[in-house]
Amino acid sequence: MKLIFIAHSEKPVPAPVFYLKPDTALLRSGHPFFHPDFTHDLRAGLALVFRISRLGRSIRAAFAARYFDAVGLGLSMTAHDLLAQCARQGLPQDCARAFDFAAPLGAEFIPLAGLGAIGQCRFGLSLNGELRCADASCFRHSVEEAIAHVSQFLTFRMGDYLFLQTSLATATLHAGDELRASLNGTEMLKMRIC
Repeated sequence: MKLIFIAHSEKPVPAPVFYLKPDTALLRSGHPFFHPDFTHDLRAGLALVFRISRLGRSIRAAFAARYFDAVGLGLSMTAHDLLAQCARQGLPQDCARAFDFAAPLGAEFIPLAGLGAIGQCRFGLSLNGELRCADASCFRHSVEEAIAHVSQFLTFRMGDYLFLQTSLATATLHAGDELRASLNGTEMLKMRIC
C-alpha cells in the first residue's frame, strides 16, 4: 500500500507535486495521536483521500476516474520546524513528513455513487470546536490530473490512497487538542492529540 500526497502549492505549478509516506504513517480514526518529541511546531492539513481500486500505470486524465471508487478524509501531519531546517540546509525532508502515524485516515469512505460531483465537495476541519472550511475548488489540480501525473512515475495498486491536500483547512497542534473532520456535513474523522 502506498500513501501518495499531492502537496498544495501557493504558487501555480505546471504539474502536481507529490511525495510519499510509508504505510506505518497510517493512523485510523478514533485512535489517539501522540505528539512526537522531535518537533515543537506540529501542523495538520486536511486532505480529500481517494481510495485506488484498480491497477494502473501511465493513466490518461480522461480515464483517471475509473481508478478510484470512494472518497474519504485524512490528515497530513508535518513537523514544520524540521521542514524549515531541512530546507535551509538543502537536506531531504522525509523526517518532517514521513514519520509514524503522520497520516491519520477517516474510518469511513463514501462511494462515488453517493458523493455527487467531487468539485462541489465541502469539507471542514475543527480544532477544539473552531471550524476551518474548504471546498474542492481550492485545489490547483483535479484528482484526474493528479492520477495522470503520478502514474507516469508510480504504478497505482488496489488499496493505495491518494491524499489531495489543501492549505485552507490546517491547524497547529498541541497535546490536549481534539480534531474533527467532516465531508459534506458528515463527520468522517475524530482524534485527540496526547
